[in-house]
Amino acid sequence: MSGGKGAVFRFVVLGLLLVCWFLAEAAAMGTEKYSEGVSVKKTKGTWTYEEAEFIRQEEKKQEFPASCTFWGEREEEYLESRKLERVETAFVLEVLGETRGLLPASAPLYGEDEESCLLSEDMAYKLFGSKDVMGEEILYRGRILTVRGILRGMEGTAAVQTVREGDSVLDTIAYEANTEVQSSENPVQAFLLRHAIQGKVLERKYFAACAKLLIFCLPLVIFLRMAGQITGIMRAQRGRRIQTAALWAVMILMTVLFFMLFWKSPGLTRDVVPTKWSDFTFWKHMTQQIQDNFKLLLQTKKTSLELLVLRPFFSCLIYCVLTWGLYAVRCRTQKKAGAGETAAGILFSWILLLVTICFAGENALLLAGQKSVWFGPCFWLIGEYAMERMQVSYKNKINSY
Repeated sequence: MSGGKGAVFRFVVLGLLLVCWFLAEAAAMGTEKYSEGVSVKKTKGTWTYEEAEFIRQEEKKQEFPASCTFWGEREEEYLESRKLERVETAFVLEVLGETRGLLPASAPLYGEDEESCLLSEDMAYKLFGSKDVMGEEILYRGRILTVRGILRGMEGTAAVQTVREGDSVLDTIAYEANTEVQSSENPVQAFLLRHAIQGKVLERKYFAACAKLLIFCLPLVIFLRMAGQITGIMRAQRGRRIQTAALWAVMILMTVLFFMLFWKSPGLTRDVVPTKWSDFTFWKHMTQQIQDNFKLLLQTKKTSLELLVLRPFFSCLIYCVLTWGLYAVRCRTQKKAGAGETAAGILFSWILLLVTICFAGENALLLAGQKSVWFGPCFWLIGEYAMERMQVSYKNKINSY
């Protein structure tokens, strides 16, 4: 492949790699946005309105009350626009309690406001021809409901407050423990025992942690490759104190920059770190818990709310696989890059990031505030250029002797 064609090919591979990496970052942020709290699905049947309300009121009497919202989903329910008399079918989340912990990226539904609802963007367009539907009214199961806002990240869905009359679909609890409490006891298990609830516990936080770890792997591999190249040069330059000291300084600088840019990516929380050094079974139990959570979510019937976590998580996984594949192609086809090509690659990465932010949806907007996506390509490309210059310099010195 000629020099010009080779440079174009390298830029194409670099562009695809960076776009996949940016989209993986955006998907990981989408997973994190809905990963707080814990879901407890009742083993059999549903709670009546009175049973669910009794548990909520009893929980408020605790010394450190936690957030506790009951919800369930109805399939293929009819919604009618009172203004335009349009009728559409939708999945309807019926909720008892506030929805801040349940739908953090959407407008809230308050427990005392039983005559309100939220609509997904596509349902708003189908019923009213616009997503600016605040204050509009719909008919649902004989009830007149006022639209309070838009459901983010959901399609074909509405959310409403449940009512005392009628059949109940409340089969799941969105539980979020009070973070001010410092206790070794599992708050979710204590909650279940306190109210004699039998259900399957699903902790969504592990999906966000796994997505962040997937994102973290590529910069880690790049850093280790650069560190390996420096180590090889240091071994070859034994006895040359000045050169060895300079290489140590470069290694320390790279390590500091790497941790400044990427170390927050794994998102390790307090509950994934052993409280005692002698707890040798901690990681085994945690790994088993993560496996159980994945199996439970993958094997059970998916609700619209659970798909909010699954969709971006699997998108992140796919984009990460594509990114690693493209990085392997780049490593195989990598040639000596000059300063001009390195600078062009950095500028190219920023242009691609801006394009991604413009066209990749609301999750991609969060990329604008991430220093890792702005300066990660700089760390990588400048590091590759520096390693190449070091190796050339070392080879020239060897040849001169």
